[in-house]
Amino acid sequence: MNSNYKEQSDKAYKYHSENNFAEAEKIYNELLKINPEDVNILNLYGLLCLATGRVKQAIDSLTKAFSLKKNSYISSNLAKAYYMNNEPEKAVKIYKESLALKENDDVYYSLGIAYKALNRYDNAIEAYKNAIRLKPDKYNALYNLSAVYKSKGDINNAILCAEKCLKLNNKDEGLYTLLSGYYEEINDTQNAIIMLQYASMLNPNNYVYHYNLGVLLAKAEDKVSAINSYIKSIELNKNHLESYVNIAGLYKGTDNEKALEYLKKAYSINPDEENLLLSLAQTYKDLYKNSESIEILKKLLNNNPNCAEAYSLWAINLMDKEEYNEALNMYNKAISINPMNNNYRHGKAIALKYSGNTEECKQILEEIVNSDKTATQSAITLGMMYLTERNFEKGMPLYCMRSYESKLKSVFNDKIWDKSINIENKDILVYTDCGLGDTIMYSRYLPIIKEKAKNLTLQTDKDLVSVLKSSYPNMNIIKKSIQPPHYDVVIPIMDLPYALNLDFNNIPYSDGYLNSNNEDKFDKIPEFQNNNKKVGLFWQGNKRIFKNRSIPFEIILKLLEHKDISFYSFQKDEEISGYDNLFNLNKYINDYSDTAGLLKNIDLLITIDSSIVHMAGALGIKTYLLLPYTAEWRWFDDKEVTPWYKSIKIFRQKNISDWIEVIDRVDKTL
Repeated sequence: MNSNYKEQSDKAYKYHSENNFAEAEKIYNELLKINPEDVNILNLYGLLCLATGRVKQAIDSLTKAFSLKKNSYISSNLAKAYYMNNEPEKAVKIYKESLALKENDDVYYSLGIAYKALNRYDNAIEAYKNAIRLKPDKYNALYNLSAVYKSKGDINNAILCAEKCLKLNNKDEGLYTLLSGYYEEINDTQNAIIMLQYASMLNPNNYVYHYNLGVLLAKAEDKVSAINSYIKSIELNKNHLESYVNIAGLYKGTDNEKALEYLKKAYSINPDEENLLLSLAQTYKDLYKNSESIEILKKLLNNNPNCAEAYSLWAINLMDKEEYNEALNMYNKAISINPMNNNYRHGKAIALKYSGNTEECKQILEEIVNSDKTATQSAITLGMMYLTERNFEKGMPLYCMRSYESKLKSVFNDKIWDKSINIENKDILVYTDCGLGDTIMYSRYLPIIKEKAKNLTLQTDKDLVSVLKSSYPNMNIIKKSIQPPHYDVVIPIMDLPYALNLDFNNIPYSDGYLNSNNEDKFDKIPEFQNNNKKVGLFWQGNKRIFKNRSIPFEIILKLLEHKDISFYSFQKDEEISGYDNLFNLNKYINDYSDTAGLLKNIDLLITIDSSIVHMAGALGIKTYLLLPYTAEWRWFDDKEVTPWYKSIKIFRQKNISDWIEVIDRVDKTL
């Protein structure tokens, strides 16, 4: 019988090792009937039960085996069974009993796993360290030790352990991705990139590696390489939606057409993904394809009628189209879904402003500002509303907050001027954090601030340096790319009247304050060689900025019927041909000193609200300023004249979006 028992034991073990569990189990059961206290068979049967998912049976068999023989191997198997049965506390107890019998690196390793499951990180660390003490090159213990340090928040030790793993095995792609994540967490983007590049070299067909590499490269502002990584991800997985979307995000703002191309590809993969639909609608909007944007938003809202962001974006599209009442309806729908969203309430206030309802606009902005001290944009807009009413004292403190919204805060930090700072006898840097027209408009205050300063430097856009230097030859005027000399305080140029306590009843130099040093440069150009009255035209600006200011050329055409007048287009990026009395001057304009020289050679400028109107007014050139129904705050509610420039006559819309009537008035005046 003993000989047969041994043969059957060997046969069962052979079946077991070949994963023929059914045959092995039959023999184990027969043997246990013969000898129910065979420790070896009880142990093997317990392991078979573990392998086949019968954890409780495994525990019973291994418990019996361990009661018969205090063996470290059996106890570690029993501990494993408890762990698999979601009883890590019991597993820890048994592992410790096993280690008391005999130290073993594998048991310490398993103990570490059990401790980690209990979130007992310090105990897990001690266990893994003991495993490594017994076996210094124990890779899996080092790997898990790294993970426990990470869970504990000790990222530096997590990295050290992972780097030691790398010395033991530099072919584990998972280790490289682990290290990449660690480096990213400590903002070491370059090393995170290097680790992921190694992982992708080990497994070049893993599209996720290329995608994640694209994310890191984008974070490192390596746009070209990021796009190439995303493209590689797409080559490996043509339906990887996120890669298309992220490529679009990298093109957004610089090449919106290209962004749209990739968003359309993503849309073809999943036409119902909400965030994708919002991005697609936003990109159409950025390209001023408002109708296409609205169609996408309709689809989105058909899927989810409670998407407040879709209503808000629809409203923004309508604002572009100057359909302010319809925009109000959309903002109201967004607000009804999310009443606490101040972005939607701010948008509604702007729609009210442009539709002429300034009182309700102001009321909403006041509510936002009073309830949310971080709503800086609403505070700035409210400041502009007060300034429109000529309320200098209430408007300027709010309007000056724009300096803390712009890049000035990060560049100049605590040196930005506020009302508590005395500017007398200080080294002052005046910085232009605004448009070119604003700089021209507010440069009138430079001589006054110079009288109070110890030293004064103006740092401005390169296009204005030449014309401002010719007007203020005794000032230090530099472009933004040049490092300024020492300064005690930085004053944004549009804050100068507030710093000088000069309100709107004390606007200086309204009869002109700039000079042109090159008007003779242009008086002999062919376009000016006629005896007609010479009238300059500017009717179209940047669509993003001039939503309600630009005038279609078809409406301007009426003025060209005056055949005894020569008209001159100051449009920089647009040439108009086919009209005998309209001449393009764009080829002569390189910077604003050229614009100034050309303006000095005409009799009248007719222009929308753009930087050129400020140049003309600052030069004292006779100007007709064409304003929309709701204009920028600086023009207040003036209908014909402005305190800023004596040479300017205002022609303001009487009805929203009605430029035809405005041009009719200008035509009669001509």
